[in-house]
Amino acid sequence: MNRYRVRLHSGSMTSLTAEETARKTAVVLPAAGVVTVIPRENLRIHTCEAPEMAVYVNSHILETENSLIVVDTQFLRPHAEEFRRYAESLAKPIVRVIITHSHPDHWFGCEYFRDVPIHALAEVADGIVGGGEAMIQGYAPIFSDAITETVTAPEHIIRPGTETIDGVALAYEKVEGAEAGVNLVIELPESRVLLAQDMVYNRVHVFLQQKEMGPWLAHLRRYLEKEHDFVLGGHGLPSNMQALADMAGYLEDAKSALMESNDVESLKKHLVGKYPFYRGEMLLDISGRYLYGG
Repeated sequence: MNRYRVRLHSGSMTSLTAEETARKTAVVLPAAGVVTVIPRENLRIHTCEAPEMAVYVNSHILETENSLIVVDTQFLRPHAEEFRRYAESLAKPIVRVIITHSHPDHWFGCEYFRDVPIHALAEVADGIVGGGEAMIQGYAPIFSDAITETVTAPEHIIRPGTETIDGVALAYEKVEGAEAGVNLVIELPESRVLLAQDMVYNRVHVFLQQKEMGPWLAHLRRYLEKEHDFVLGGHGLPSNMQALADMAGYLEDAKSALMESNDVESLKKHLVGKYPFYRGEMLLDISGRYLYGG
């Protein structure tokens, strides 16, 4: 039997209560991590964080008065299936799935949402269609049947701008040059929430596939000029504006570490040494394959 830790955010980040809820599942992999619930006016935001072997990846549910909007769908099958069951437990129709970028930990779980319209930026949809099969083949030797066997790609295109769904305004922005080539960032202006996804890792080591951090840092500094009560990242628990500042500081340190490192072990020595309390050291190992080969 797996156990979800359910955290309920009240009005502020310092007022926090937690309870544990048992959920039955037949999966072999570790329990499906933590669910955090943030209540806002006319909206509840559910964040499901996967366990360590799925690199603490987050999926979110925007629960409006009458419906659910899912943002990203998990990486491994047991967690994606459990995430779908959690969504169904809210007893409202899922009106759409939004995929923020083309990295597999955010869209492999789409096979459990084939009955729902799946939306993404055009570049993200193209990246999944063009590269999805290679991603599956690349992870199959590691995770076997714990990952999807088929590409379930977005068929509906999101364009930057604002739309309202069931009384909730969503502002979409296309962000280029950050963790993925193209990232979708969603602001909920009336709720003062920034859904940054992989623009922000909260106290989790970062997937680094490039040595140029300038564009990513510029986006973070721009968002730091705004005011949000909550910042939801792609990995790690929901936080506040401090997560943006912490992320910028980490990237500055990563720039220095990359200049001084010729292999993943020296990179880890710099970053794990500087951030020993961060989770997800394996993300640096994955980064090393892109940065140094092997």
